[in-house]
Amino acid sequence: MPSSILDNPTLYEGTYLEFLGFKLIAWKEGYTKLEMRVRGEHRNTVGYLHGGVIASLLDIAGAVAGSFGVSEEFVSVTINLNCNYMSPHKAKMVIAEGELIRRTNSLFFAQAKIWDPENSRLCATATGTYKKKPRE
Repeated sequence: MPSSILDNPTLYEGTYLEFLGFKLIAWKEGYTKLEMRVRGEHRNTVGYLHGGVIASLLDIAGAVAGSFGVSEEFVSVTINLNCNYMSPHKAKMVIAEGELIRRTNSLFFAQAKIWDPENSRLCATATGTYKKKPRE
C-alpha cells in the first residue's frame, strides 16, 4: 500500500480524523477500506453508531478511494454527499469501503458502504462528488 496522508499524523493531528480513530487497511486504485473500533462517544443515546459518524466514514471512504497516489499533493473536498441509512450499527467495529465510480478533469464520483462485521450486515451507503484541490 502506498504512502497516504493518513501515514503522516502531523497533517491530521488534533482534527476530527484523529477523533474518529479509523485505520486505513486497504488502498488501491479506485478502492479503499477503513476500519474503526467504535467507542462510546461514537454512539447515539440508544447505543447505535451515530448517523453523523456513519456519514463521516462514508465521506472519508469515498474521498480516499478517489485519491489514490495523490493524497500528499491534493486534498479531496466534498461537493455533495447523499447517505442512505438502512440498518442500525451495533457492533464494536465498523468497516467502511469506498469505490471510485468516475473521474473527470475537475471532479470525481465515488460510492461507499458501511458494514457491521459481526453480523455481515450492510448498514448504510452513500454516493459522493469530490473536487481535488492542491494541498497548501
